Amino acid sequence: MRPDQRETRLLETAERLVRSSPADETEVLLAEGRAMLTRFSANRIHQNVGAEEAWAVVRVVAGKRIGVATASSLRAEALDAAREAALAIARASEPSADWPGLPGPQPAKAVDAWDEATAEATADRRADLAGAIIASARAKRCEAAGAVRTDDGSLVVVNSRGVAAAGSQTQATVHAVATREDGAGYAEGVSTRIGEVDAGEIGRRAALKAVRSRQPRAVEPGRYDVVLEPAAVAEWLEYLAWMAFSGKALEEGRSPLSGRMGEKVTGEAVTIWDNGLDCRTIPQAFDYEGMPKRRITLIEDGMAKAVATNYAVARRLGKWRSTGHGLPATSAGECLPLHLFLKGGRSSARRLVAEMKRGLVVTRFHYTNILDPMKTVLTGMTRDGTFLVEDGEIVAPVRNLRYTENVLEALGRMDGASRRLVLVRGPYVVPTVRIRGVQFTGTTEF
Repeated sequence: MRPDQRETRLLETAERLVRSSPADETEVLLAEGRAMLTRFSANRIHQNVGAEEAWAVVRVVAGKRIGVATASSLRAEALDAAREAALAIARASEPSADWPGLPGPQPAKAVDAWDEATAEATADRRADLAGAIIASARAKRCEAAGAVRTDDGSLVVVNSRGVAAAGSQTQATVHAVATREDGAGYAEGVSTRIGEVDAGEIGRRAALKAVRSRQPRAVEPGRYDVVLEPAAVAEWLEYLAWMAFSGKALEEGRSPLSGRMGEKVTGEAVTIWDNGLDCRTIPQAFDYEGMPKRRITLIEDGMAKAVATNYAVARRLGKWRSTGHGLPATSAGECLPLHLFLKGGRSSARRLVAEMKRGLVVTRFHYTNILDPMKTVLTGMTRDGTFLVEDGEIVAPVRNLRYTENVLEALGRMDGASRRLVLVRGPYVVPTVRIRGVQFTGTTEF
């Protein structure tokens, strides 16, 4: 089914549910789509699965009492039951004294987020991409594991104040881990268009890291200058979004930016923004309340400038309109930036390493956890390619290390970034960066 046809059907379904609602205010979010996945391991495809999914979130308001219910089917009886359940919840709830009402309609800019080839990608097409990764791994006598995934979906939001937003998008995601003996390497690719994903190159990068990371040596914990590749940078930004960039967290005083808006919170080299309309990410025209997305600068030259809001949080913070970052009503009013960008620099990834006297190159992190959200302290492990640099040259792979670091402070010590920005899973668009004195607190045996 063409995306416009699916959007029309979903809009008609949502509008029927809103019109027939006895509540004072009603909001209906409907989503429908497919996720198709091909997994491979030990240089063989071992799983090919797919799912067609549909879900609904119904929010109703009776006076100032709010109820939310969900459905995993878009059949009329399931949606009617969800609406009635939401109404029962609202009537049994305490009133929300500061409820500003549902938002009214605002025009959203059109985005180009649909690719027919991605939506119609077959198992054979995904197998070809997996095969290209496997071929690259075999060329380096490595084994490859990972996945090729294609998604297509449509989202509509309709409410009783006249909001009627609809949009569709596709996404192709490829990630691979190559191994050889005790070495491992990781690479990934993301795009709205499957034709833009170079699986052979992804496999080559992962395999090259695996070859180079064999027989890792131990290094002592301590502070090291570090070059973080895009996957590692994106992991820090993802956690920073949860800790610092939520408008709800700001108003509740649990954001490290609370009381610090307009103040310097990190280094002048750091500018972070969110822009769901940018074609370099996976574009999305509106949020889960149907409010148009727009570019917002969160940190500019190290200074806290803004946070993401939904409609209710924006009104409580004295703003007239949402920034377009509302999550589904099931999220208890949370609002987050989902399309983060980090400003690049004037260097190249190679030069960032060449200018380093002694330090580490980190491919990515895993097992990341929040230790202190008010101080943006994270801990986690390096993974799939960590290398020691001496006098501007990578001299050896090293065993994985545990880091414990205040992310805002660490970004404040950033002294270089690549010109090239890369789209990685998130979706985030980020450079490779160099940071002075990242704290590593433990070692491993692998």
